[in-house]
Amino acid sequence: MRGRGTGGVWLATGLTIQFAASAQAGMTVYGLNDFYETRLQDTSMFLVVLVVCSAGLMLLWNVLARDFKSLPRLKYRHALALSVIFGLAMLLILTMISGIREVLTPEAWRKQGTAYKLNSPAMEEERRLSLTRLRDALHQYAQTHDGRFPPHDFVPEISDKLWETVDYRRSRFEYQHGLTLADTNHVLAWEPERFGEKRFALFVGGEIKSLTKEELAAMSKGDSK
Repeated sequence: MRGRGTGGVWLATGLTIQFAASAQAGMTVYGLNDFYETRLQDTSMFLVVLVVCSAGLMLLWNVLARDFKSLPRLKYRHALALSVIFGLAMLLILTMISGIREVLTPEAWRKQGTAYKLNSPAMEEERRLSLTRLRDALHQYAQTHDGRFPPHDFVPEISDKLWETVDYRRSRFEYQHGLTLADTNHVLAWEPERFGEKRFALFVGGEIKSLTKEELAAMSKGDSK
């Protein structure tokens, strides 16, 4: 009876997901934000790969065990444990390689999210150019709005592409709302934290400087957008 009841629950759940209607305008929609959705997708992919690799390891081991009688038969739970151990060992080795790389080439890499990118002069020029385009658009907006910059970074007058940085995830620039052309010494927009300890920042006056996290916190005015 218990097996039938459990099967019925899974069947009902599957049918509900399969035939669920799309949310219409005005309806409340609950979901994960982009960060947690990406993490959930990564975790799901990792679990699928782990299950498949464990099955493959068990199959290959048991094929060898047919010819080598000294090898014991491998059960799936044992293959799963071995896959986890091998994975942790590889993670340790890759971490050691990354540490050696940092020691041998200091200041050559910068942290970008969970990965590291080379500090190439060509990349810095591209980052500056991206902020330059945003600066031109922001100043053009302010000149047609009594010297006031946009109240937020989703105004239709400025393309969303201009708010995107040059990193592979196209994360958006941080933006300080509530400023005017008269606030020349304040930071208007800057790169997000994934660009490392030193990030390029755009001042109201039009200058683009490289600032540390502490300098950004001290020079920004109020809460950032």
